[in-house]
Order: sequence, then C-alpha cells, then structure tokens
Amino acid sequence: MKPTPLFLALVLSLTLAACGKDKPAEPAAAVPADTATTAAPPMPMEPGQGAAGHVDVAAAGAIAESGHDLYAAKCIGCHGGSGEGLAGNPKLAGLSNADIQSRLTDYRAGRKLGPRTAIMAGMAKPLSDAQIAALASYLGE
Repeated sequence: MKPTPLFLALVLSLTLAACGKDKPAEPAAAVPADTATTAAPPMPMEPGQGAAGHVDVAAAGAIAESGHDLYAAKCIGCHGGSGEGLAGNPKLAGLSNADIQSRLTDYRAGRKLGPRTAIMAGMAKPLSDAQIAALASYLGE
C-alpha cells in the first residue's frame, strides 16, 4: 500500500511537535523582594531639553539626524534612492529646499495637499522642525 500525502503530513507534524520536548521547562526567576518596591527611574528628557524644560538649541543641533539618514530611514521606500519617485509616488528631485520644508510642515499640520496626504501626514507628524530642515537641505536644490 502506498502512503498518502495526508498520512505523511501527519507523521511529519507529530515528529516536529515532539522536537524540543526533551528538556523540562525552566522555572521563572523570582524577583528579589527589595527590587519589587523600588521606584521606577525617572523618565529621560527629550533630546536637547534642559533640566527646567528649556530647549538647548546647541544640544539639539548636536544630536540632530542627518538628512541622508532620515531620508534613508523614512522616505527612500516610496520616493526612491535619488528622489525619482517610485510606484506613482511623487518625484522629489528638483524641488527647492523651501518647497520641501513647506510641504513637510503642511503635512505635519494636517493640511490636505493631494491624494496621498493621509500617508504623508502620518510620516511627517513625528518629525521635528530640525528633522524637516535636515531633510529639506538634503533633498532641496
């Protein structure tokens, strides 16, 4: 009698299910009593923010991401490696620094600029002014 594919699949799945069952489960580590009552560490400040909540412009500039890094992380998938625009997404190459900065600021503010506003608003919303300026200076001509 010839084994059926269903039978072979059943044997394979049972074999795989049995893998790794040789070792008993390790018990969860107990939390020492003295650490259970300690307070959580204070939340870190925003980058470039001083102790009183004032923004230190020099510190913010020192930690700002480069426009190239931001573009690679957030934009390249839709707009292409050189800003040529992919899959019907707009071309960014050739736009001015001011135009890019204005559009990103408008998207971040929720202004409708075109059919892909919802996508761009979601991308621009978390960007800081410094990040928008870095992207504009990287892309703009």
